Amino acid sequence: MNFLSVSIIIPVIRETELFEEVVVTILDTCNHIDIAELIVVIHPEVTTQESRRSIKKMEILCQKVGVSYRVLEQKLPGMGGAMRDALDVAAGSHTIILNADMASDPHLVDKLIKQAKEYPNDIISVSRYISGGEIDTGYKKVKLLWNTLSQKYCAFLYQSKLTDYTYMYRICPTGFYQSVVWEELRHPFALETTLKFLRLGITFREIPGKQIGGSQSGYAETLQYLPTSLKVRFMSKKKILKQGAVL
Repeated sequence: MNFLSVSIIIPVIRETELFEEVVVTILDTCNHIDIAELIVVIHPEVTTQESRRSIKKMEILCQKVGVSYRVLEQKLPGMGGAMRDALDVAAGSHTIILNADMASDPHLVDKLIKQAKEYPNDIISVSRYISGGEIDTGYKKVKLLWNTLSQKYCAFLYQSKLTDYTYMYRICPTGFYQSVVWEELRHPFALETTLKFLRLGITFREIPGKQIGGSQSGYAETLQYLPTSLKVRFMSKKKILKQGAVL
């Protein structure tokens, strides 16, 4: 497999100026030839009119610079559902999912692309926990401790050297995403993707990055990570892959 181009997925609910900053940063820092498309995912009922105006504004900008731009209305519920809908139609050889609120630093997109060109069969993942990585002070101390312990728990359970399991900021071969049976529809989808790829023996490489602001998921939702982590740990690899899929 070679890197050909990347699909960049950005779910948008209420973001406006920050979403625009994400798109402008990508266009300013990346070679447009490397971008297969920007896929902006909207919710038919929840995405605000203000956000829709920003989405249209960025569509006009992308048209001017010759970057493919599509708006996708999600069918599956939840944030995980929005990502899954977009992953099903992504056309690039590789895919990146970005937050629309600048929580995932868009300046790293070009670096992820360069890494994917060098290691096209691996997953290049941004880590907040290796040297040079950081979680912004938007995390309260208790939540930060909770997050840190969660990473260590996953490392122990899966006997993995990966340091960040729940930060779904990575560049990954699109075929990997499209070959796996996904079950989660909300925030635990981020963990599910990491753990199922680990179970399939995919190589992860980590680069440092900073998460800006706090997590959108509460304690009740992050508690759902526990059954997900246990279920995937003991799941048959045949059940992880779609019928006939080969990685």
